[in-house]
Amino acid sequence: MTTHTALSLTVASTLACFAACGGSTVPEPRTATEPRAQEPPPREEATAEPPTKMPPPESGPARDIAFPPIQRASLDNGLELNTVEWHQLPVVYLRLVVKSGAETDPENLQGLSSLVAQMLKEGTRRRSSAQLAEHIEFLGADLWTGADEENVHLVFRALSEHLDEAMDILAEVATQPAFRTQELDKLKRRERDRLSMMQKRPNFLARRTFYRELYGDHPYGRFDTTEEVLRRVRRADLVRWHRRHFVPSNAFLVAVGDVTPERVQQAATAAFGRWSGRPVPPPEFPELRPRTRREVFLVDRPGAVQSVILLGNLGVARRDPDYIPLIVANQVLGGSAASRLFMDLRERRSLTYGAYSQIGERVDVAPFVAWAAVRTEVTHEAVDAFFENLERIVTEPAPAGELRNAQRYLSDSFPLQIDTPGKVAGMVADLRIFGLPDDYWTTFRTRIAQVTPHEALQAARHHIHPDKMLVVVVGEAGQIADGLRRWGPVTILDEDGAVQQQLEPRPATSGEGESGGSGDSGDSDASNG
Repeated sequence: MTTHTALSLTVASTLACFAACGGSTVPEPRTATEPRAQEPPPREEATAEPPTKMPPPESGPARDIAFPPIQRASLDNGLELNTVEWHQLPVVYLRLVVKSGAETDPENLQGLSSLVAQMLKEGTRRRSSAQLAEHIEFLGADLWTGADEENVHLVFRALSEHLDEAMDILAEVATQPAFRTQELDKLKRRERDRLSMMQKRPNFLARRTFYRELYGDHPYGRFDTTEEVLRRVRRADLVRWHRRHFVPSNAFLVAVGDVTPERVQQAATAAFGRWSGRPVPPPEFPELRPRTRREVFLVDRPGAVQSVILLGNLGVARRDPDYIPLIVANQVLGGSAASRLFMDLRERRSLTYGAYSQIGERVDVAPFVAWAAVRTEVTHEAVDAFFENLERIVTEPAPAGELRNAQRYLSDSFPLQIDTPGKVAGMVADLRIFGLPDDYWTTFRTRIAQVTPHEALQAARHHIHPDKMLVVVVGEAGQIADGLRRWGPVTILDEDGAVQQQLEPRPATSGEGESGGSGDSGDSDASNG
């Protein structure tokens, strides 16, 4: 599921935990006729056994959510319209998705699509950046733009009474960007500052190394932009990319809110009807070569007191039939704070604040990844704990109770993903991006509940490979490099990604166990905190 969905679930879970743990709430006001609370009577000695508490009733089976119907239409120029009526609030969310993202960036201009997406808000041929922002604010609306591996997204939120104006602004931003050099120079300065800051963050270094080594020459391996690209890129590059990819046949529009399909089509025809452009050929992905052995890449950060650990392998495409049983297996393994990785590495071993795993979402093959941040001196123990749990998820069917809890988590949290029109718009966009049927979300919870332990085990076996896994660690090489050799050859990199040293693997010593041992007490290189 997408980033915005995960964030929404995190906020909702936090609020639920706050309430369950006794968080304060605003009391209801007392009416004029309501008596004041009386002082409690003096406590008396109990003279009888307290009454037996009645257990709460059992929860009934999860029912499928009736995902609101999607009305589909197309303009004459090929722009697809998707309308969902949501009349609870007088608002409308418009999401325009252009089906080209980082996968289409030129090899020498990594991050170009993201720069285009950010520049869309910085002025059009009719309005400067300030004028555009002022007009949107005057309507009480919001505009957000961004790019991911496969798409550029433009999201506009406004009152439904302003649908026509909102559609006009969205079309103006998408089809008539100015890409003024002055604004581009400002963006490049901001991006340089951001990159300079991110270079100091171990999580950023870990992710960049992980995607580069996992995908190689595949476009998914391009992680963020670079200082060199920011020096090289010019306005003409943005104009050329925009002209090629921003065409109606390469886009679709989702409208969710207090609107009707007829009204949306009328507004879209007026705003986007004259939009044109040549068809965009679908991207051609190079063949991915699965890893044949386990390898370790260590990004050296001298003086680091923590190690960031990422482990993973090539997983599954979003529309693959194995996706549903695989996310159930992943929920057992590391999908939440109630899953195995968290309970083992945090609760039982006290190695980290949290350990998780995730199945990515991509049109082509997405990654499976697990991660945690630990103290330097327990790095080896943490990696070993990861592999113990990874081996178990691919060799043993989950016990019925554990599988049922994982299914209930996925099923019961699903309604929180579609409780606002903005979230529904994102879910409809996912259907179109990944080529899923319109009834996919309506039947989602039923299909989750139908996954058997055998199906979850088989999906994990097919798509999680502990013996061929990529291991990325960001930490102090002098303390942890030698001990990491038990899991495969170790390549030591500096923070810029340049190779500093390569170490051959060594067999696990006696007492370390099949997957590398349960501790580091015998490793002299892992004694420093």
